[in-house]
Amino acid sequence: MMKKKNLIYIALSVLLTSISFTSCDGYLDVNENSNYPAEANLESLLPAAGASTIAQLGLNGQLIGDLWCQYVTQGNSTNQYNTTVTYSLSQESYNAFWTNAYANTLKDLKIMIPLAEEKGAWNYWLIGKVLTAYNFHVLTDLYGDIPFTEALDIKKYPAPKYDDSKTVVYPAIIALLDEAIAKAPQAKVASNPIIDTKDFFFRGNIDNWVAFAKSLKLKIYMRDFEANKTEIEALISAGGLLTKNCAFSVFENATNKGNPLYEYNIRQLNTKENIRACHTFTEFLLAANDPRIEKIYELTAVAADAIAKGETLTYREMYGGLPCGTKPSTTAGAADAVPLVNSSRYKQTFADSVYLMNAAEVSFQVAEAQARLGKTNEAKAAYEEGVRRAFNRWGYDATDFIKAGGPYAFNASSPDAMLKSILTQKWVAGAKANSWDSWMDRNRTGIPAISDAEKVRESNTTPGLAEGYELGTLVSPGTTVLQRREIPRRLPVPNVSALYNPNAPATKPTQEPLWWQVANGK
Repeated sequence: MMKKKNLIYIALSVLLTSISFTSCDGYLDVNENSNYPAEANLESLLPAAGASTIAQLGLNGQLIGDLWCQYVTQGNSTNQYNTTVTYSLSQESYNAFWTNAYANTLKDLKIMIPLAEEKGAWNYWLIGKVLTAYNFHVLTDLYGDIPFTEALDIKKYPAPKYDDSKTVVYPAIIALLDEAIAKAPQAKVASNPIIDTKDFFFRGNIDNWVAFAKSLKLKIYMRDFEANKTEIEALISAGGLLTKNCAFSVFENATNKGNPLYEYNIRQLNTKENIRACHTFTEFLLAANDPRIEKIYELTAVAADAIAKGETLTYREMYGGLPCGTKPSTTAGAADAVPLVNSSRYKQTFADSVYLMNAAEVSFQVAEAQARLGKTNEAKAAYEEGVRRAFNRWGYDATDFIKAGGPYAFNASSPDAMLKSILTQKWVAGAKANSWDSWMDRNRTGIPAISDAEKVRESNTTPGLAEGYELGTLVSPGTTVLQRREIPRRLPVPNVSALYNPNAPATKPTQEPLWWQVANGK
């Protein structure tokens, strides 16, 4: 079976061992890696699974989330992501999500968990269970029905069946998390081996892994709130949810050792022009004078020159965006042009963290649940905690934003108003963090809504919102293969499975909602 290297791989230094990862396009195949130990051991399997977990989330997950949540858009002088912006997906699109999980991450975890049990290393065992649950959760969120019960055993099941996402996969993920949580007492005893830096996320802290497992349970339960009300209420009442970020942050400023999207978009493509600020998100932040804009976008070239000369500028004078999906001329003087010097690049560094979950996200999950349960005071408290955490992640104080009369004050006037407040701020908090999750939340709840307006701003050259446009809503991205007010809801069944597995289902239209998502047009 032919193998084709993915466009990016991660090479991370783990103690004195360099472990690198590639994704191949052979169905459930495993790459040969000359740096990988010939004999599997816990000390190599855990960092391998941790690194490969974020390899695609940090590249393609971040990319599609950023573009489809309209934090950014394709630069108007380049063409790298035109098809993604216009939703032109095929069965060749983003296959690496599939191959990376099935051929690398889940394979390593399948070896690690029984090995940890054999050695009585229950801390490794618990982490392995949680990472397994997380990776299957990503797959079923992206594709719907996936191989689960017959997955990862190509000798016994060369053509594994696809299990139903609602009735098989999600309940099985919950069961994996419950197993992990129940094993916490054994995983915390002193006789377990020391993990420390081999765990890229929590350095072996089992309490944090249990909190992450509980928070992931809550996230999955929220996929079907009405069916899981009792479990959701009990989980929140019991407490112990995640209070810190679950993030991979051990990147280096060296080729193939940095943040995956940075490695591909900046170091490999050797241009900073591909991804630029989008009017949808910049106008929202500018209207609130939100300081987080400094962490997400670079100054325009015009603003940078002015500041270098000692001028004092407002945020609106410092940052500029592009219309979503359309590519105005870069030539000054052309009708409604946006020269490169007048739009902001997306701020990227090799050190950017890749998040599995952040603390603000957990608070917003709780706030949404409390709002749906009719607990207004509890929803408000969790919402404000979420906004504070989202600001704190960047070193800012949210007090003036969430106070009465502030731009982000909680709207408790109705259940719908509460949800709009919560999920809008969750969308904001997803920028440069859990952007693929923000795309999933938008499709689950319909918030941010998709506007009937064709664009955010009336003009690219002068401020002013287009008639009928409401801040905090998305727009159709110029020319698109989907109908107006449609957005991708899923990835197509990948060719790496469809071409080799006779049990692979026919791919569904990408705009067809998954079972837990609201109808199209919302």
